[in-house]
Amino acid sequence: MKIKHLSAFSMIIVLAFFASSCSVNHEIEKKLVGKWNPVNAENLTDASSVPEPTQVKVRVDTSTEEGVRKESEVTVAAQRSEKGQKLDRILANEMRSPLKVSIENDQRLVEKQYPGKTIKGTWKLKKQGKRIAVKIPDTGRKLTLDIVSLTDSTFTVFEKMDLGQLKISYVKVK
Repeated sequence: MKIKHLSAFSMIIVLAFFASSCSVNHEIEKKLVGKWNPVNAENLTDASSVPEPTQVKVRVDTSTEEGVRKESEVTVAAQRSEKGQKLDRILANEMRSPLKVSIENDQRLVEKQYPGKTIKGTWKLKKQGKRIAVKIPDTGRKLTLDIVSLTDSTFTVFEKMDLGQLKISYVKVK
């Protein structure tokens, strides 16, 4: 008799746990649905914390034809590394790319409007609503966004990329 009561009690606890976790995800989904405009995008990679030089000193040979060898040091503007330039372009694109999150016919859809290109995919919540998994069917690419904060009007995520980690903050469009 005790085993039946213990088994029934265990079943009730398991059902209560699943019901509560589903309601948490449902509340997060309700907050996520809508149109979002980016307000801030920043690179969180450690390498970017060391500023790249803005000027570089270069030794230049200023020898004359008479055979007098002379070298001078000249300061010129430095160029950012290829990685730095790529990150700058990614951050600029993120700042111009609104995000639309929707649920239609029990399908969770996401649409990001990059300049000149719209990317569409599906999404689902993971890790008790702390992570968004996005799947882009056109390319087969998968993205993972970690939710930093989410309110009815603001939304901040971390996105891991090959070049580093981005922190993107959005505000909901009314």
